[in-house]
Amino acid sequence: MRPVGRRADEPLVSPGFRIAAAVAALACALPAAAAAAQPDDPFFDQQWPLARESVLGRAVAWQQTTGAGALVAVLDTGADFSHPDLQGAFWTNPGEAPGNRVDDDRNGFVDDVHGADLVNDDGDPADDEGHGTHVAGIVAARSGNGIGVAGLAPRASVMVIKVLDRRRAGTAAGLAEGIHYAVAQGAQVINTSVNGDGTSRPLVEAIRAAGAAGVLVVASSGNDGRSIDLAPSYPASYADPAIVSVGANGSAGALSAFSNYGRAGVDIAAPGEDVLSTAAGGGYELRSGTSMAAPHVSATLALLKSARPDLRGTALKAALMAGARPSDLLGGMLGGGLLDTAAALRAAILPTDWRVGSEPLTLTALPAARAARGAVLSWRLRGNAGAVARVRVMVGSRVITTRSEFSSERVRVRARPGLRRWRVTALDAAGAALAEATGSFRVSRADWPAKLG
Repeated sequence: MRPVGRRADEPLVSPGFRIAAAVAALACALPAAAAAAQPDDPFFDQQWPLARESVLGRAVAWQQTTGAGALVAVLDTGADFSHPDLQGAFWTNPGEAPGNRVDDDRNGFVDDVHGADLVNDDGDPADDEGHGTHVAGIVAARSGNGIGVAGLAPRASVMVIKVLDRRRAGTAAGLAEGIHYAVAQGAQVINTSVNGDGTSRPLVEAIRAAGAAGVLVVASSGNDGRSIDLAPSYPASYADPAIVSVGANGSAGALSAFSNYGRAGVDIAAPGEDVLSTAAGGGYELRSGTSMAAPHVSATLALLKSARPDLRGTALKAALMAGARPSDLLGGMLGGGLLDTAAALRAAILPTDWRVGSEPLTLTALPAARAARGAVLSWRLRGNAGAVARVRVMVGSRVITTRSEFSSERVRVRARPGLRRWRVTALDAAGAALAEATGSFRVSRADWPAKLG
């Protein structure tokens, strides 16, 4: 078995921000006016990804759903099942009778009531490091309970699968087994804040099986500050469409210095610096890493699944990526943009509002035509386009044009030699993505003479 790696994304901020769980002792109660405008969780205002509406659009997203009915499997160091802010968040295995020391559902684990421990090979995935508890809280810490913090999907359920020990060491085979367990038990999204440099056939096969079941595997890209296009990090670097690879950004929207990156290897960036969440032992702590970014994406997918239970796998991923917000601050270092939970929900929900009969809106990127010092990009917009207000064309992270008159479905772009990726997006009047298509083109050195460079 090839090791996944001991660093499942090290916390870059010391977990010294610990807050006693005794609610009666809380000294930072919110003013009445502020409490009316946001959840009553006392430390919510210290959760910048959720408290700042411009980051993820949390308040708008919660008008649609808070994640009820969605199930996220967290493959990590386990979880603190006694944490007061996670009560009611954990999935319960319907085929297992608790405490009877019998493998009731005959899946190989005795009393796996809330998940499984693949490190110690039992049914008690208790957290002995704290990393998994922090990740679980980012996804589904209970909001509105008057204590602590809020998860981004506070009514979703979390299935806990322990694949890392107290040193955050594990194996690719164990991670693969965890994915198989999650799929078999009905998880809809799998979060893996785990990274290693080696490939693994069992892990590849497990990810493929998840994709076949319509389940996405959200993977942290890693904290080495390197391009994983050049030096892969697994499972994030697997090219399987079931993988969603996540980098980290800070509160200003720039890619974190520690975050791995890659135009091909990393799909999206999400908040990963100074993230406040639940800590083992009943408290709260700040951690940083792509480990913290990944569960923000998993929670967003849980919200999408809650709002659109019919969407599976690649359709969920398409809505997620359609909502991603382009940003020059990312420097073109990722395949997509910044996580935007509200926009992803709009992308998932809106098609049912404007679809007419059997002719939904479709957008197709056509093969690019060669041109001097660039290319001519063209696309086809078909179906009911009544809700489309404008079309935006991007090459990498650079907006080439945003036009309200889109009957002319082509644009000439200038680009330096090399392979370039481009995206065309149909937007409604509010700027929400209704349809999107991507393509690539190559500019040869012959098309861009050296004397012009």
